[in-house]
Amino acid sequence: MEIREPDQVAEGISAALTSVEDRLIALAREAAYVSRPLPDVISDLVKLQDEIRPEFKRLQEMLERRDLTFETVTNLENQRRRAIWLYRRSRLEQVFFTKLDLERSIRDTLYREILETYDQMAELDIEDRRLRETSDMELISELAQKTEGEE
Repeated sequence: MEIREPDQVAEGISAALTSVEDRLIALAREAAYVSRPLPDVISDLVKLQDEIRPEFKRLQEMLERRDLTFETVTNLENQRRRAIWLYRRSRLEQVFFTKLDLERSIRDTLYREILETYDQMAELDIEDRRLRETSDMELISELAQKTEGEE
């Protein structure tokens, strides 16, 4: 196993976290402006979380080393806080966009059901009007047809 200088490792972790952060912000913008389907954004957020985990592990391992300067430890601790913040933020965005997707689904489903219900009610109103306007003779004829067909 190659032992790298702590500052080089810290720079690599910082670069990886910067990349994750840039993509996290881009995903939030894409979802906010509806330029991508929410399930795709949610999937990409999960992938970002998977990218944060190994960087966090590297940070933890680096912080256990005994040959670190105060400046390096401070830098690594800041990167550790950043990794935690990115993970929390990506999870929060995932939860938010999942809820938004569910709300949209509910809205769309309810809207369709409301339209179908109004169509049914309109049909019943037409039938109500027809029955009110139908003469007794027509109703007797209708009644007689039903009775004859049942026998």
